Amino acid sequence: MDFLDILASTLHDTKNSLGMLFNTLEEIIEQCKERDCPGYQGFYIFQYEIKRLNYSLIRLLSLYKAERSQFMINIDYHSVSEFIEDTVLQAEPLLNSKGIKIETSCPEGLFWAFDQSMVSGVLDNVLNNAFRYAKDKVKISAAKEGKYLSLKIEDNGPGYPESMHITDKKKSAYKRTVDINTGSTGLGLYFSMLVSKSHTKNDREGYISIVNGGSLGGGVFTIYIP
Repeated sequence: MDFLDILASTLHDTKNSLGMLFNTLEEIIEQCKERDCPGYQGFYIFQYEIKRLNYSLIRLLSLYKAERSQFMINIDYHSVSEFIEDTVLQAEPLLNSKGIKIETSCPEGLFWAFDQSMVSGVLDNVLNNAFRYAKDKVKISAAKEGKYLSLKIEDNGPGYPESMHITDKKKSAYKRTVDINTGSTGLGLYFSMLVSKSHTKNDREGYISIVNGGSLGGGVFTIYIP
């Protein structure tokens, strides 16, 4: 094994340990809620940071696989409304702890083929960012737009910086830079682009859009899946 393989193996083990820690913390939160512990909501901050670390490791492992041409997705048909519900169930306790309410919009009977785990990771990462920047509202919506499924997350925060805006679906490159002020590496955005482009059908491939405005006036992230 070379160093990168050893590093990838270590990252994988660390990710699994963080997952166990997250589940244990979830059990502690439930116990504290049942006993009306006054400070139990503070545990949600720990959960938030654990999820951030976990998603960072998932992104690094995915990029490692992509570099080694081992990045693969598992496509299957899913009920989009159920997928949205599961996403909300995962994010709602954290967002509600900060007074952020989640709205959803999805047509009944909408089914689509995509990698549920990978797309869920993209949306969860966006929702984690919404926890930091949204004032008190987040909206998750799904719709069929032409030959694509659009999954959109909007918030009423200050919006994305102009340097992150992506409006051209043919834009295949993203300049990954480190923002000294925020500590952002851009890997979350790069991972989202990797996941979207890995979804292909005929001559179409997925893409993402990042703008400001929308129905809540803040940031608008959309992933399009063919």
